[in-house]
Amino acid sequence: MENTNPLRRFYRDFEGYVAEKNTDSRKHMLQNRLPDYAFGMDMELRKRLDAIPKFYSLAQTICGTYANRMMHEINMTGVAVGPNQFPEIYAIGRDCARRLGIGVPNIYIISDPTLNAATMATDDIEPFIYLHSGIVERMTQGELRTVIGHECGHIQNKHTVYNLMAQLVISGAQAGGNIITGKVNALLSTGMLLALSRWERAAEVTCDRASVICADNVEDAISAQAKLMQGGMLGKDWKMDLDSLMRQFEQQKASTARLNELLFTHPSGLRRIAAIKIFSKCETLFGWRPEFRKPGMRVLSRDEAEQQCNEVVSLLSERDLHKGKRKNGMQ
Repeated sequence: MENTNPLRRFYRDFEGYVAEKNTDSRKHMLQNRLPDYAFGMDMELRKRLDAIPKFYSLAQTICGTYANRMMHEINMTGVAVGPNQFPEIYAIGRDCARRLGIGVPNIYIISDPTLNAATMATDDIEPFIYLHSGIVERMTQGELRTVIGHECGHIQNKHTVYNLMAQLVISGAQAGGNIITGKVNALLSTGMLLALSRWERAAEVTCDRASVICADNVEDAISAQAKLMQGGMLGKDWKMDLDSLMRQFEQQKASTARLNELLFTHPSGLRRIAAIKIFSKCETLFGWRPEFRKPGMRVLSRDEAEQQCNEVVSLLSERDLHKGKRKNGMQ
């Protein structure tokens, strides 16, 4: 039977995925086969999702249908990146993949002025990343490297099925068609929506860490986040004032408006910048990128960094969360 997967005709290393894993990256893998930089909240919340009967198998069925269609649509409307087409972006994707020790993903650019990028994959579909043209136009090469590194982090941390499922559930699954809507409706409850949203935010912190590991420098990862906040309309040469952004974050933390984030799939840009700043001082990062360690820097242990990141990312205290679970009859 002829293989109709459009990704097959482009150069990629996925067939040798296991063989090509960077030997140095293996020492960073935990016993659960996730990398050591993964945010603890991400891993813990995924365990809770896996504990829901048939959650993963249902997610696989739903996401396989949606992702396969999405793959063909993007191949039809986007431009594939390769050694001879956008070679500088292809080189970034290759470098990020090799840095993390994963197979080189397919990358597409689609026509969209907004600043966004996403990753799609299931157990049956090879990973591919698509970049909006707006993000390619408005990011520097260093910032774009962190964007692609972030997406590679989703692949390495096996987020893609959970991520797509969360997006479909949170959006009401309308984009997936009738076959999806009926199955997802059973999952649509306030508790499930909050749980999926919370996990998605934690997963983004994990992948922001991957973006730092892949970066030319930490500053690029931070400036990319700041540029996502202001839309990049000030041009590639815009310079942020980090101190001003952190003062803005202190105001955000004190405001009840932060609770609007409970159903957000991403932490606010200011939270993400604060979490990146914490990781930039963590011993885990220096295991991957020892050259990022500055003389005289106080290095945070993994446990210290996790505690500080939890405080930055959490919208409610654990006490508040347990109260909510009891109220909704959840254990």
